[in-house]
Amino acid sequence: MFCMSIFHSPLTDRAVLRIAGDDRIDFMQNLVTQDVARPQSGACVMAALLTPQGKLLYDFLIYVEDDALLIDCEAAEADALAKKLSLYKLRADVTVEPTDLHIHALWQEAGLPCPPMAGFYEDPRSDGLGLRGFFDHNPKLALPEKPLTEWHANRIKLGVPQGATEMPPGSVFPLEYGFADMQAIDFQKGCFVGQEVTSRTHRKGRLRKKLHPIVLSQAHGAKGDKLMVISGDAPRIGGELVMRYEMLGLALIREDAKAEKLALHDADIEIR
Repeated sequence: MFCMSIFHSPLTDRAVLRIAGDDRIDFMQNLVTQDVARPQSGACVMAALLTPQGKLLYDFLIYVEDDALLIDCEAAEADALAKKLSLYKLRADVTVEPTDLHIHALWQEAGLPCPPMAGFYEDPRSDGLGLRGFFDHNPKLALPEKPLTEWHANRIKLGVPQGATEMPPGSVFPLEYGFADMQAIDFQKGCFVGQEVTSRTHRKGRLRKKLHPIVLSQAHGAKGDKLMVISGDAPRIGGELVMRYEMLGLALIREDAKAEKLALHDADIEIR
């Protein structure tokens, strides 16, 4: 049986916030889309903070420790996220502080999962994203290192969006971007900011558009470019490019256009 290599990538575009204090669980439970009271120490879940209108502000992972919650978030948005969370503190016994922790990933190509490894935990968004770990220094791992761009290419192939560049704060609905598929929303936990709109959309069970990984026949196109349906009598808009890395991309595609022939400028599109 052929065995793929396991690679190591420092996730230098990520940062870690530490949420501590006796009220940390209740505090986060009332804000974010995920149930943070249920997971035991050592567990990791995906979560999001939404606007009251149900649009995404921040996406992040939450790692549960005995005495704190570690927030694995986009480094460029870490300060803004910390300030936003601090606005909700009021008199709660909660601290929100940055850390110097580094995040490292272990992963395989072709979306294959990684076997368990001490000091690392599973990325909850997709088995194919492998493992992640927090370190106060750069760990010495006897594994081949791949650049961050290749880790992101693997993420794009898996259809996993991430961060403010791909999901501008306050402008996208999380269900359209696959947050339910990534187990980022607990619809049973009770209140969270933006719950009413999100739960109503979920109950209807029908989205007009949804995020998909795509492969382009040519490496061009920029965020916001329109995907055109070129089958039928007249071209029409079938979706929008969310991000591109070389010939890989993420696109928000209308459900009524998913089975049609799509193109971006003069590049053909294959939906993965």
